[in-house]
Amino acid sequence: MSTPLKGLVIGRSSGHCAATGRELTPGEPCFTALVRPEVDPAGGGGAGDRPVFDRLDYDPDAWPEVRDSGSLGDRLLCWWRTEVPEPGGRKHLFVDDETLVDLFERLDEETADERKAFRFVLGLILLRRRRLRMVERAREGEGGASREVWRFKRVGGGEDAPIWSVEDPRLSESDADAIVEQLSTILSDDG
Repeated sequence: MSTPLKGLVIGRSSGHCAATGRELTPGEPCFTALVRPEVDPAGGGGAGDRPVFDRLDYDPDAWPEVRDSGSLGDRLLCWWRTEVPEPGGRKHLFVDDETLVDLFERLDEETADERKAFRFVLGLILLRRRRLRMVERAREGEGGASREVWRFKRVGGGEDAPIWSVEDPRLSESDADAIVEQLSTILSDDG
């Protein structure tokens, strides 16, 4: 499957608390949640108009209630504590590897091509960081329906650790670069 990702869209930080609307000031702590976008029941807008993921920032006083209420439901993929960046300041990565492994696992059931491609690149990053290890690469299916599947396990997960399968989306170099750039955008403090 060749995935055209030229229009890959991932929501950016608005600089405001998603629960209260309060402006978040540079340097103050906040919580950032990566969520699946809300589905428009009216079906408006094409797939290219919707972000693949939304990034929501929360005031630390509002976050516990949001998290514990379950109001984000199964949209919530992962969250982390960070600081609101200074405008034009240096980028910092504020997400630890365990959060990325958790995100990788949570994306297991995704069916949208863009999210599957995003998960594949995330898996490669975690492989390079030695948080996942390759179990095997296998070709599944026959003829034109044939696809390459990569299987990963968590490093240090033991014999009983789950094996995660990821289809190779056969990304072009520019598509892979676009996903890496989007990962950097949503997981760093530049919003």
